[in-house]
Amino acid sequence: MSNDRFNTLPEAELGEEKSGFSIIWLLPLVAVLIGGWLVYKTLSEEGPTITIEFATADGIVAQKTKVKYLDVEVGQVQDVDIKEDGSGVVLSVAMDKEISAWLAEKTRFWVVRPRVGAGGVSGIGTLLSGAYIGIDPDKEGKTQKQFIGLEEPPNIFSRTAGTRFRLRSLEAEIPAGAPVLFRDVKVGEVTRSQLATDHSHVKTEIFVLAPHDEYVRQNSRFWNASGVDLKLSAAGLEVDTGSLVSIIAGGIAFDTPEQKRKAERAAADTEFTLFRNRQQSEETEITYAVPYILEFQESVRGLAPGAPVEFRGMRLGTVKKIEFNPQLETGDSFIVVYIDLELQRLPIFPDKTPPPEAGTADRMARWVQKGLRARLQTGNLLTGALFVELDMHPDAEPATIRFDEQNVPILPTIPGQLASITDSVAKILRKLEALPIEAIGRNLEETTAGANQLINSGELKQTVAALKAAADKLAPLLDSVTRVSREAEVLTRTSTAAMQKADATLGALDSAASGDGPLGSQMVRTLEELRSAVRAIKIMAEYLERHPEALLKGKRGR
Repeated sequence: MSNDRFNTLPEAELGEEKSGFSIIWLLPLVAVLIGGWLVYKTLSEEGPTITIEFATADGIVAQKTKVKYLDVEVGQVQDVDIKEDGSGVVLSVAMDKEISAWLAEKTRFWVVRPRVGAGGVSGIGTLLSGAYIGIDPDKEGKTQKQFIGLEEPPNIFSRTAGTRFRLRSLEAEIPAGAPVLFRDVKVGEVTRSQLATDHSHVKTEIFVLAPHDEYVRQNSRFWNASGVDLKLSAAGLEVDTGSLVSIIAGGIAFDTPEQKRKAERAAADTEFTLFRNRQQSEETEITYAVPYILEFQESVRGLAPGAPVEFRGMRLGTVKKIEFNPQLETGDSFIVVYIDLELQRLPIFPDKTPPPEAGTADRMARWVQKGLRARLQTGNLLTGALFVELDMHPDAEPATIRFDEQNVPILPTIPGQLASITDSVAKILRKLEALPIEAIGRNLEETTAGANQLINSGELKQTVAALKAAADKLAPLLDSVTRVSREAEVLTRTSTAAMQKADATLGALDSAASGDGPLGSQMVRTLEELRSAVRAIKIMAEYLERHPEALLKGKRGR
């Protein structure tokens, strides 16, 4: 029985078939939805992939090198490939979505690595962390995904406050990063410098930081402050240097003339002329010049186009061109120098106002009549540089202004000082050449021979011997004369002393015999007594003459 029980199995009962959706299918559906949502979220949060070209991939590692903005990671290098022409590398960079709006035309990339340059040391932090790619985002322009990286990091960023300006020059390409100076203080830098498309000039872009950019006026002057400017002129050696950075890396300086600082502020992208140096920038802006011609028969070595035309040290013009004008008919040749008289430098002409042609010609004609002449002068003895000097020479030969075939006036000239000295020396040499040097030499030779013959003749020797004997005989006499002279000198001194004593004696006698002296007063009393005695004798004689009997009888009483 037990075997039958175990062999008997229960049979399953089939129920009725049910219709509808089973809940089991919700699981894969939910999984699909979650996967799609994750894919969507990943794709929606993923930023764009861009390419950046560099000259080298030094310090860049795929899947490791980061892209940072303000030290915040905004991307990562995915792949590094070499360009097809082998001129550089191309980086594939995955950028974050938040930065995608800033990937425009003016956005710049560069590799941040340790650098040592004229501007200082940068990128020291990458010695430990490794190089990374810096970004300067900018929303201006169209969005793009292909960029060319900078080989040097910029110092001016899009977020920096300031103004960009453009400069135009014929030469002197200033490297990017060179400083812009205002009164020797750095206020900006050069952002780009390159040749124009037609190679006619050099275009330089600069960025002036705020608030210094407000000092750039419409009439500001910019000049090249690079290196050391040495100038050897008539005033001596002039040395003009900028800062140490500008000497090494170059630089640009600017300033505004004090009388023009009230001009309006220059707008962004205003174009200025970049002058060669500060002196050139300070020169008066010449808008009008009168051409003249000078003719010289002397050498013009040392005179070059651009040389100044001066009047007593003040510049009035510029030498424009020098030509040789041979006169085949007459055989007389001279050098033609074309100059421009910049009469605006004179106070008699208004600034930037062209002087009337007739007035200028009449004025120059009167000056020429009074002695205005042009001549070449040496500006520096070391370099031999020449310039044209205009000055008044009242003693010069009369002259007038002539005109060439194109009706250009020709000013009269006179030889320069060096030429005058050369002419004087030449005249002296010609006079020396005219002298009968050979005849004078022969006469001098004959005279020398005669003198030699006379000196060596026997008669002259006998005469000399006789003079020597006479001198020997005269020696004792000269000694006697010397002795007599000494005795006469002693006698003279003795006579002088005696005369002094006699003079003293006479003085004493004169003093004694004077009315105030003792002898004089005694003599006066004696003379008075004698006068009284004489008067008494006279009275007695008159009485005896009337009474002669008185001698016998005596005087009778009355």
